Amino acid sequence: MSLPPDLLTLGGRPLLVLCDYDGTLAPIVSRPEEAWPEPGAREALSRLVAHPRHRAAVVTGRLAEQVHAFLNLSGLPVVGLHGMEWPGEEIAAADHEAIHLIAAQLPDVPGLRLEDKGWTLAVHSREVAGERQAGVEKALDAITLPPGWEMISGKKVREFRPAGFGKGRAVERLARQDPHHLPVFLGDDVTDEEGFLRLRARGGVTIKVGEGETAAEYRVESPAEVVALLRHWGGAAG
Repeated sequence: MSLPPDLLTLGGRPLLVLCDYDGTLAPIVSRPEEAWPEPGAREALSRLVAHPRHRAAVVTGRLAEQVHAFLNLSGLPVVGLHGMEWPGEEIAAADHEAIHLIAAQLPDVPGLRLEDKGWTLAVHSREVAGERQAGVEKALDAITLPPGWEMISGKKVREFRPAGFGKGRAVERLARQDPHHLPVFLGDDVTDEEGFLRLRARGGVTIKVGEGETAAEYRVESPAEVVALLRHWGGAAG
């Protein structure tokens, strides 16, 4: 395991460590309900949460309660649903009619899985047969969105959500709320790219997990390397 040397020196500064969940703190799996954290992730986050100088939070497309169930770590703030759900704040009313209208347009293809999050709808195609993938993507692109809604693409998942949110806005808000810490954002998916762009504009540190084009400044290979970084930062002298 070879981590970028520049990242290993960050622990000497007060850090605001912001992590995506799936693909970053946990390996990508076919079924979202089976996305258990990478070994050591919970313990490494726990040390950051308890650190005298550093802070940590998770920014995810999941419901916050799902991440809390996986990590079971009190004191860890989780911003859910791409920034729609904030700790201690009441979330806006869900638009079930919009979700129903989108779901009614989805193709009937074996392996296509719907994840109704109440406020957003994720459509997973990871279990769709390879020869059907192109047709499924074309059908999803052709869906007529309700007014004020948008579709974002991830790794074999399309997320339908109310417009005006996103991880970019979420990580920027967290950075503004904590201006004395250096923001560091780790993510693996297309939905994390807006966060990379916004934090780089603010002088933050951005880290892509895995392969693929990215706007992030640094790259690590896997959630295991993410855990190694978190352990290093959490163990730095306070």
